[in-house]
Amino acid sequence: MAEYCDRCDLPLDQCVHGRPAPVVVPKAAPPKKPAAPRKTKTAQPRVETRRVPTARRTSTTAYRQVILEVLRDMGGRGEANEILAEVERRLAPRLRDGDYEVVQGEARWRRAARFERKDMVEAGLLEPVIERGVWQLTPAGLDEA
Repeated sequence: MAEYCDRCDLPLDQCVHGRPAPVVVPKAAPPKKPAAPRKTKTAQPRVETRRVPTARRTSTTAYRQVILEVLRDMGGRGEANEILAEVERRLAPRLRDGDYEVVQGEARWRRAARFERKDMVEAGLLEPVIERGVWQLTPAGLDEA
């Protein structure tokens, strides 16, 4: 004769109260892949950069006094291309081979002169851009020239 559950009146083999809790067997985790071997850093060959050693080019500070003198001789204001042509004429004996190398479509010495112009603007010697392509001395720049 089948025994019945006191709580739900079902046979114990069908009742949830009379059955033991089912044993849940956890699934086995998939096997781990072996770790990839670590890459060791190998010494990379040294790559030559495009940077020219300082000894092969004129320092940017050499342009400041020449730019001031050129602008003073032009009346304190002038077109950038005319100023740079005169700077090249005056600095020709001092410019080195590395100064004439083309960097981003322009001779290195011209780029250096433009960067020096930017520094001169920050120092208050030249006016910031008022008109495109025109460089102009400030009163402080006139005094220093």
